[in-house]
Amino acid sequence: MVTGGENWVRRCAFAFVMSAMLATSAQARGVSPYLPVDLSPEIERKIERVLMLAEQPALTRPIAAATVLDALPRACERDAALCAEVRRFLTSLTRTAGIGHASLSAGVASGADTPLPNRHGMSSQSDYEASAALYWQPGDRFLVTAGALAYDGDTTPTGTVVSLGGEYFQVDAGYRDRWWSPFEDGAMLMSTQAATLPSLTVSNYTPLTRAKLRYEAFMAETGESANIALGTGTTTGKPRLAGLHLSIEPLPGWSLGVSRIMQYGGGGRDDSLGELFDAFFNPSDHDNAAAGSTEEFGNQVASFTSQFVIGDPLPVAVYFEYAGEDTSTLSNVRLGNTALSAGIAFPKLGERFAAAFEITEWQNGWYVHHIYRDGFASDGHVLGSWGGDWRRLGDGVGARSAYARLSWHSPGGAGFETTYRQLENGDYTLGNYETARQIDARYSRPLGQWFVGGELTVGRDVFGESYSRLGAFIRF
Repeated sequence: MVTGGENWVRRCAFAFVMSAMLATSAQARGVSPYLPVDLSPEIERKIERVLMLAEQPALTRPIAAATVLDALPRACERDAALCAEVRRFLTSLTRTAGIGHASLSAGVASGADTPLPNRHGMSSQSDYEASAALYWQPGDRFLVTAGALAYDGDTTPTGTVVSLGGEYFQVDAGYRDRWWSPFEDGAMLMSTQAATLPSLTVSNYTPLTRAKLRYEAFMAETGESANIALGTGTTTGKPRLAGLHLSIEPLPGWSLGVSRIMQYGGGGRDDSLGELFDAFFNPSDHDNAAAGSTEEFGNQVASFTSQFVIGDPLPVAVYFEYAGEDTSTLSNVRLGNTALSAGIAFPKLGERFAAAFEITEWQNGWYVHHIYRDGFASDGHVLGSWGGDWRRLGDGVGARSAYARLSWHSPGGAGFETTYRQLENGDYTLGNYETARQIDARYSRPLGQWFVGGELTVGRDVFGESYSRLGAFIRF
């Protein structure tokens, strides 16, 4: 007897083989390795600055190394020292085999055990964090990356991915991170708040057509849940995810994107491709027509995003996100339970500083669902914004989050960064929440090919309890 999970694996394997055959036949540049997501903040921040200085919008991550290489010539005109640092890092990814990144940190903690924002499920009480990725690329069309991320209580093969194809059609199978938002602090649909999921992804890192079309489509599987509604009871299984992101650049430096993710299947629930297709592209008729019923196919979230980047005279990026949890008034284009986000980033303030400021407000109903009673989540952590983890389990309360970052870097490569986060949950539930605040400070300096430094986190959670963590790290 073939189970639904086995069928899903076979479908993914078949799709992978067919996609690989198409991809390897394309006449284009080969596969590109990806840069880490929320694992090596020193180099990741420098790469973000390079893209902004090159007036290259980025609505999703991970970012392909080839995209950064293409952006370097223009960015170098505005910050040659920054480009030299990024180019040295990218050189380590151009060999047949090597280390993509490596990081080891140890810390001591006190106070409440609080989920840390965008740390792959890690909490403030973890006394260590380690990650690494090794790669092997014997040819242009084939790349294998072996990665892992570990902290107190969990180990995930984050970054373990097999990639085939080329610049217009790259296929990735494995534990590939996903961040669907131009925001650096929080993504309503998909972020790094939860542990990395196994997935099959097709995407392009070089845009198509004169409109600079970019796409990313994926299928993934979340952690097991024993709380999935089925008829008048429940079933146990691993819910699926299917997502599609599309973006264009109507004008240089201005990008518009649309994203949709469907949570479906799991245990005895229907996970057929036909029903998925109908519910995904016509949700008002095939998924939300029986709102509140366990007969719905699944749960959907969607967003519209935009980023506008100016390189001169003052480099700045302005970005927005309008997201919704399911649809509203039986319309396929009107989002329900909306979330609004706005942000602005300055990649270069004078010669030594950079900054960013972001704010998000969402209505009730996010990350909870009557079918998937553990929520839009995996293994206890929401798949979207970190604010969804800062509340009581199952409470769909709305909230407002704020974020500010100030960064400083020296000519020798040393850097200091401090961030401030704040979350206010709504007061219309029995939560009795307080305003939560968190401050992070990190100092690092180069040591040969490595970065060494220390970091401090202090905060007070929505229940009024304080927490802190002090750590030291070394990263490649």
